[in-house]
Amino acid sequence: MTRRCFFVQEIDSDSGTVCLPPDASHHLEKVLRLRTGDTIEIRDGNGEAWEGEVAEIGKSRVSVRLTGRCDRSALESPLRITLALALARSDIMDLAVRQATELGAAGLLIFRAARSQYGLSKDHAGRKKDRWIKIAREAICQCGRTRMPGIEVMPDLDALIAACSPGGDGSGFDLRIFAQERGGAAGLAEIGEMSRPCCNGVLAAIGPEGGWESDEIFRLIRAGFDPVHLGPRILRYETAVIALISSIQLLWGDMGGTRRKGGD
Repeated sequence: MTRRCFFVQEIDSDSGTVCLPPDASHHLEKVLRLRTGDTIEIRDGNGEAWEGEVAEIGKSRVSVRLTGRCDRSALESPLRITLALALARSDIMDLAVRQATELGAAGLLIFRAARSQYGLSKDHAGRKKDRWIKIAREAICQCGRTRMPGIEVMPDLDALIAACSPGGDGSGFDLRIFAQERGGAAGLAEIGEMSRPCCNGVLAAIGPEGGWESDEIFRLIRAGFDPVHLGPRILRYETAVIALISSIQLLWGDMGGTRRKGGD
């Protein structure tokens, strides 16, 4: 049976005991129906994992006695994948955040493209970001990861390009790509074999449900992004997220057996 896992943002391991947040405490007691003495795991989202034993169940409060650290480092991808996601419908975005987290994304950059049917005000963006962080926390516990992906919300494509430029924080990407339905884009395998056989960091962008506008494609290419296709079929947004990140992990990450890395 898979050990139940919970997220606690701040853990003082020296104290030997942690208290679960109210929502996690309720889930443990009322949904999972765990009891005193049951064994669980705890994540802090910063790379640490602990084994613990339920010590006390009180009203909206569960305390856990830490029994030892867990080494779950092998569950983090050796490839740093940052996924740039154009805004889509709320339920689709929630699913995309969850799937990208489970598949090993290290960062998520969410922006409004020209054909995005939905926009976010500053206040709404903050609330949405909080929701996506909560979803990512649930996902890391479900899939066994120990590190939370960074999540940032950006107003538009220009802001994304500026943030990911070498002058911003984008100097660590060996490969920049964006999914393009049509227009003679190469396949990822072609890029992998011909121009990027070794890769440690990938920035990959997925456009809105209506597709990229021609001017956006021009700006992405000018910013150093390579267009790639995901096969001859037209994919739904959430399917494209899975297809793109899985292909990246297969070529350069931890889905393809021995990882090809420069100098190895």
